[in-house]
Amino acid sequence: MKKILVCLFGIAALTTNAQDVYDYYEKINEGRKFVIDRDLSSALNSYRSAFEKYDHPFARDCYNAIELSISAKDTINLDFFLQKGLTRGIRIKDLESSGLTTNYLKSNFYKKIKEKEDSLLTIYSSKINWELRNEVNQMFLEDQKMREEYYNSSFFKKRKIGKEWEVLNRKQIERLIEITEQYGFPGENLIGIDRSEMHSKIRTNNYSAGMPIVILIHHFSQPNLSYDSLLLEEVKEGYLYNEHFATICDFEAQFGKAKYENFGYYGLRHRPRKLDLHTLNLKRGEIGILGFTEIDKLNRVRNLTKFWNRLY
Repeated sequence: MKKILVCLFGIAALTTNAQDVYDYYEKINEGRKFVIDRDLSSALNSYRSAFEKYDHPFARDCYNAIELSISAKDTINLDFFLQKGLTRGIRIKDLESSGLTTNYLKSNFYKKIKEKEDSLLTIYSSKINWELRNEVNQMFLEDQKMREEYYNSSFFKKRKIGKEWEVLNRKQIERLIEITEQYGFPGENLIGIDRSEMHSKIRTNNYSAGMPIVILIHHFSQPNLSYDSLLLEEVKEGYLYNEHFATICDFEAQFGKAKYENFGYYGLRHRPRKLDLHTLNLKRGEIGILGFTEIDKLNRVRNLTKFWNRLY
């Protein structure tokens, strides 16, 4: 289907879509910079502008926008971002269990949102390819089972199990690439966000589609053929989260032993020995990731969950 769509709409449509997602990242980063400056009103305006112009904001950004609205005591924006978050897979029970919305439980707008929760979650659910979601869940289950066997095995069995894990991983990567070429990368916009009920090692509050990223990280924890060109196109089309792409590239660069050509470091999870901050900041900027200085400043901010520091 994806190949057919590309043929129908051509390069111009892809370019427009790429511009949309990069404009989105630019607005989110603009908002984050306003947070650094403690200008929450302007930050919320930036987030809202991003959400109004881009149909499928990432769940992590929805959660951050909810946090900012609460910090600013801005119930109008909180209403907007709560509803947007529900259409991206965040659930009321997630927010209430975190204590984030405690002060609003009795407010009228919050009660109305709770009444609309099922319909808003239906919007989210209707956009997910559940057949692929279930397939990815099974892939992750098999990967984690093999990982557990490997690390719990004796020294003498490790080599054999390690080889079996490599064979499994290779097949899974081939399938992920096949899915990507046919439907788009199985990220949040295709299979939704991971939830803890999908696997015991998954945390719902990561608010991301991290399962495929874990499998790719395992693949690139040793030298393997790169798919960076293909994956970059998926970033441009909004299927692959930019920080996930940078994570994959960092593992390739760190453990690839220069055996295969790849895009090199972005400095998100691993950094080169000779650190060229200027070059890395430029690379990060090209895919909508803030530079080192801004991230360091954001890490000192207290009213945002720091998803950018998480592995996947």
